Amino acid sequence: MRDRRSGRRRPGVRLSGGEHGGRVLSVAGDVRPTEARVREALFAIWTPLLAEARVLDLFAGTGAVALEAVGRGALSALCIEEAPRCLAVLERNVRRLGEEAAVTVRRGSLPGALARLAAEAKAGPPFDLAFADPPYRFADHATLLAALAPLLAAEGEAAVEHSARRELPLEVGPAGAAGLVRVDVRRYGGSALSLYRHGPS
Repeated sequence: MRDRRSGRRRPGVRLSGGEHGGRVLSVAGDVRPTEARVREALFAIWTPLLAEARVLDLFAGTGAVALEAVGRGALSALCIEEAPRCLAVLERNVRRLGEEAAVTVRRGSLPGALARLAAEAKAGPPFDLAFADPPYRFADHATLLAALAPLLAAEGEAAVEHSARRELPLEVGPAGAAGLVRVDVRRYGGSALSLYRHGPS
């Protein structure tokens, strides 16, 4: 893929496994996609949980996590992204992989869009797995996680990518099973994944 302004090739994002392993996704502008090693680590953690899972991909960017998840056996995925340029590329990636039936793309500003999503949920928490890769300048992780809690199934798991220099909250939301508790942190160079589940650690 070539950047028309510079004439240099702009790398895409290569999916690492599942039905779409090896496929390359387009990237919008100066988007910083989730690093391949972090995405591979995420799916190594999630492998036992993916079959028929409903996945939420926040700050979705290229849609790599959602598309790889459905390619690895997830039932469906919802991508939420705010930037119009990213949305256009994301929708094109979904069409290119033929996953329009499984992957839904929605425009929304986070964390506000989560409250609207929760209000629409009529039959209980709609997601088994959630992933968020906010910009590194994003600072409102506690609010994001608290808004995510009612959307996550009782046995669900949320993963948040962030700078390894940043420590995310140990607990968010109401005490007990309604809130989220950080159960693990995995570091990969300058990046980290913080993993959350409902209830006590």
